[in-house]
Amino acid sequence: MRGIEAALKVLTGNQNTIFASEALRKLADSEKMKAPDISLASSLIYIFMRKRELWEKILSDGRFLSSKEKLPLPVNIAIIMGVGGILELRRFSVGVLINGIIEYLKQNKFTKYSGVVNAVLRKIIEDGENIISKYKNSPSIENKALFSGVPLWTMPAWNKTWNKSELKEIFEMFNIPSYSSVRNSDGSITRLNETVLPKNLEGFNEGLVTVQSESSILAASLVKKFYSGKNMILDMCSGRGVKAGQVLQENQNSKIECWELSEKRSKSAENELERLKVKDRASFKVGNALTLESENKFSFIMLDAPCSCSGTWNRKPESKWRLDWKKFDNLVMTQKKLLERAINLCENGGNILYITCSLLKQENEFVVAEILSKYPDCTEISSLIDWNDKKVFRRGKPYGIYILPCNSWLDGFYCSLIMKK
Repeated sequence: MRGIEAALKVLTGNQNTIFASEALRKLADSEKMKAPDISLASSLIYIFMRKRELWEKILSDGRFLSSKEKLPLPVNIAIIMGVGGILELRRFSVGVLINGIIEYLKQNKFTKYSGVVNAVLRKIIEDGENIISKYKNSPSIENKALFSGVPLWTMPAWNKTWNKSELKEIFEMFNIPSYSSVRNSDGSITRLNETVLPKNLEGFNEGLVTVQSESSILAASLVKKFYSGKNMILDMCSGRGVKAGQVLQENQNSKIECWELSEKRSKSAENELERLKVKDRASFKVGNALTLESENKFSFIMLDAPCSCSGTWNRKPESKWRLDWKKFDNLVMTQKKLLERAINLCENGGNILYITCSLLKQENEFVVAEILSKYPDCTEISSLIDWNDKKVFRRGKPYGIYILPCNSWLDGFYCSLIMKK
């Protein structure tokens, strides 16, 4: 299967079900796709997801598509993907892209729309660059958001966290290409000038290298700095075990208990720690972290809370289109409950590390402030680490530290360290 066809098949058949990246992997395996076609399909899906709202805004201009034109969903997706591909693909023929889209429509019985699609995409070739430059250079913060792939409905949340100049700066960061960073088993970090599949790296199977965002590495490194060595560490929402693996590698005498709601992700965490040869110092529980119990005592709790992932939208754009205000509010409520549970589980004299990959105050300072107000025996440790680079780090208002996505290897993160007296 060719790359253009694969991208459209994933996008048209993957509405709010499994993630597109997973769907593409399954399709590539079943169709035995070649590496160049997988790469092209992945690029087209990423371009579609990252700035979908901008491509739709451009198409709404009467010069391209009549507002009266009602198109079937697969045709609409094909046009949107074509607009993004024409305006963002740099080393691929736009003529080949358009022809591939038209051929896909014909094969899927949408031949009568092929003329409209062809005409629209040819106009985009002529006028699209001028239009997109207006968004790029616009003084309007809403246009900056569109150009940076930030959904406009989220703007009230952004405006509560950052002032206008800060928002412009952060939205500019969202246009920096995302590349892979590699954490080596000796603690060093290697920066790559591309994104890679972990299994393709030399030393991966032996546990010598781990693909991990530098922001994630920085956050998890706080365990090494503040863990006293007393009793066990709890990874309260362990996911696939990447941070747990780092913690165990950096703290040779530590033991960790990993809690995870998803049985599939918990199994992935077990496999990850086995790959790193540290599984013998870990135990695993599947279930809701708000209700799970343990016979162990915890002097350090790492809570990487479920969140909007707004700091990683540039690297993983699909998550933002699965979010709305109701889901956002539910996430915030869950974050508060989890942090309160962490404080109750932590021993006196222990620490709780609260982490999100969000850049929004409602999920960060507001959560920490509300929970600290309930527990006078808890206080935040303000001097997390010597993070003085103001381009990378920003102090929360008043709690925690933000890590900004100011280069290709950093994502937007937030960390707050709470000590239970």
